[in-house]
Amino acid sequence: MAQPFDIRPFQPADLPAMQEIRRLAFEPVFQSFRDIVGEEIGKRAFADADAEQSQLLETLCGTGSVHQVFVATVGDEVVGFVTYSLDEKKQIGEIGLNAMHPEHARQGIGAAMYEFVLERMKSAGMKVATVGTGGDPSHAPARRAYEKVGFGPAIPSVYLYRLLF
Repeated sequence: MAQPFDIRPFQPADLPAMQEIRRLAFEPVFQSFRDIVGEEIGKRAFADADAEQSQLLETLCGTGSVHQVFVATVGDEVVGFVTYSLDEKKQIGEIGLNAMHPEHARQGIGAAMYEFVLERMKSAGMKVATVGTGGDPSHAPARRAYEKVGFGPAIPSVYLYRLLF
């Protein structure tokens, strides 16, 4: 049974919990990427993936960022986060980096975060919302969550790798 939760604006004190959630949520994704491309490519192409994504989250939450950041909480515990940006000229909102703590996944909290953000986009005059995610098996839960709140159609994208030695 899902616990009651709230969605509120990010506060700087939330960042350590958000980083841990990000790490836990994306650790299997980065491992999946390494498994897909093989050891030789994986150790080069994804060696710094966690550190790079950690820095991205710092930047998204930093002073002067154009991104909006919200957290989902159960009691006083941060259990998820979502970032988004608005392109007022094109009237397009984009959901960016987001994650749920694995222990709180599949309880509807992620979908509620997305619905919350979509309503904020709509209120800001956006006409289209976008979100990017992977097409690999490790991103299947994210794809299901986005589809659950009405995202689709999708444009497939493929990254190809090749060893050069």
